[in-house]
Parts: sequence; structure tokens; C-alpha cells
Amino acid sequence: MNKIGLILLFLIFLCANSSAQEKEFVIRGQLPGMRDSIVVSLLTAEELPTTTICETVVKDGCFELRGRVKGPMLCTLITTNIGSLTEGEKIRWTYTPVFVDNVEMRVQTSHYDSIPLDAPITSDFKIIGGRVQADFNEYNLWKLQGRGDKDFILAHPSSAISVYLGNKMLRIGYNLTRGEVEELEKAIVGAPDDPERFATFRRICTLAKLTAKGYPIVNLALNDINGNACELSEVIPTGKYVLVDFWATWCGPCVAAIPGIKELAERFSEDLVVIGVSCDTDLSAWKAAIEKKQATWAQYVFTKQGYKDFLEKYQVGGVPYFLILDKEGRVISNPKHVEEIKQEVECLCK
Repeated sequence: MNKIGLILLFLIFLCANSSAQEKEFVIRGQLPGMRDSIVVSLLTAEELPTTTICETVVKDGCFELRGRVKGPMLCTLITTNIGSLTEGEKIRWTYTPVFVDNVEMRVQTSHYDSIPLDAPITSDFKIIGGRVQADFNEYNLWKLQGRGDKDFILAHPSSAISVYLGNKMLRIGYNLTRGEVEELEKAIVGAPDDPERFATFRRICTLAKLTAKGYPIVNLALNDINGNACELSEVIPTGKYVLVDFWATWCGPCVAAIPGIKELAERFSEDLVVIGVSCDTDLSAWKAAIEKKQATWAQYVFTKQGYKDFLEKYQVGGVPYFLILDKEGRVISNPKHVEEIKQEVECLCK
């Protein structure tokens, strides 16, 4: 290829790249009954804390939101009249889940009052625009018909919504069996509309296979109460059932769970061992809480790397987080709260 041809290809690449960078979303609404001065906002919804992407005020019965997202993103479209109430008018808020992509989108409904409080779609309301939102609408119709997430994934193996659902199912470690992880991995074959989310899905599948039910607990770096370095796998005994309680002194639900855990530890002392693993950085506060709450079972604290690995490898957002292990050290379950722990322990130790 000659020099001029190379230059032309380079210019075409620059133009295409520039066009992709300038692409943005536009969400429009022209709804009967939507009076001026109502505030319309678009907020992120996939992770906490939420942030406002853009906001506008209705004028002449219309609104338009503009912005840019890196890829398809679950957001919340919010409307409220709270800042412009007329005498006798009731406060009205609406919260609509919407999958925003850099395309033109439109709110469809017969009247502003037809916008549901928090539903993504009804017989008289929906948001349209782009393939991802179309799939999101279809998914929510499936849910209204009582059909499950797996049904949708199997029917839509290349949808960004399927990848979104798959990532949610994989997010908490020891929540699925190895077979269930592999089934999910096989079912979702791609996401042309969201390759970055699909890459995350592939990575999470690898982690989820390591943190599958029936497998040994993934090792983490700890320190004991005296500051000695140790590892989670080496402090878990065999021959008894084990409850591992990942907690912190600053976590209200964690502290509230201690009395229930203590009762189980004492009641089933011959069959059950409890191990506490804290993500506290204030070690004096951690030790004081152990003493005050009489959490007398073996207590450990994460190292900095151990906590980082806990969040990443176990695919969790924080504590409380509980695991029950069998007598060979394999994870049986990931109970969500003390009552569920109690039911499982009572069944195992009867």
C-alpha cells in the first residue's frame, strides 16, 4: 500500500474514533399532564453510592436529558414535583429503572400520572430506544409472566441483559455449585452491545468456579488476636462443622448477629466451631468489641491484602458474610442471616 493510502486509512480511523467518542444518549419525554417545573433526573443504579448523571426541568410539557455513558448502564429515571408544589397538591416521586446506552431514547405513556412509582414497564408505560433497553423491556415482561432469569438467559445468549443477570448471579461467592457456574458460562456466549461487561462476566466465572459450593474455602491472609500472621485455610479444623463469620465492629448487622452466634456456639459446642474474621483496621476497637460482646470463639483480622482478596475472590461487597463448612472443610452454604444459620446448624447437628 502506498503512502497516500496509509494516510487515508489513518484519517478514516480518526474520524470513526472521533464519532464514537462524541456519541451520547438522549432521553426525551413529552407527556400529557406533565406540568412545567417538574424535575427529571437520571442517576446511576448499578453500584453504591449513586450519582446524578444529568438533570433537567420540564418546560412546555417536555424534557430532554443528554449525556454519555461508557457502556450500557442500569440507571434510575426520577421525576418529582417536590420543588414546585401548588396548594393542595400531593408530593409525587417516580423511580424508573432504565438501561441507558448512547442512543436516542423516549418515554412512552398516555399521561404523566400513568408513570408507575418504581416499575420499569406496564401496559401503559415504557421507555424505548436501543437494543439493550428493548431486551430490558422484554426481560421485565418475562418477570411479570413469572418466568425466571435463567429462562431469559437461555433464550437470549448474546444479550447484554443476560450478561448483567449472569454477573448478578455470580457475584456472591459460594452461592452456586460448580455445575451451575459452568452451565451459566456455557449459556452466555457474548454481548456485542456490551463487550466490557462480557469480559467481566468471563473473569467472574473463573473466580466463581473457585468459590463454588462443595469446594474448600479459598485461602486468605490473616493475623491472629496477638498479631501473628496466619492463613484462613490453616485455622479451620476438620472433624467438626465450621461457621466462619466475616464481620466488623462498625457494621451494625454484624454486631447484632453476635448474640445469636454465641448461643449456637455454646449450644452445639461438641459439633460446631465458630471462627470470626474481622475487616477492622482499628485493632483496639476490635479487641474491645470482642471482650464486650463476649465473642469468645477464635478471632482473626484480615491483613490489608487479605481483605482485598476477600472482596475480589469471594465477589462480595462487604460484611456481614457467613459460610458453613462440613467436617472435611468444604463449604456447604452461604447463609444470609442468623436465623438461616440457626436453621442450617440445627439440621446439621441434630
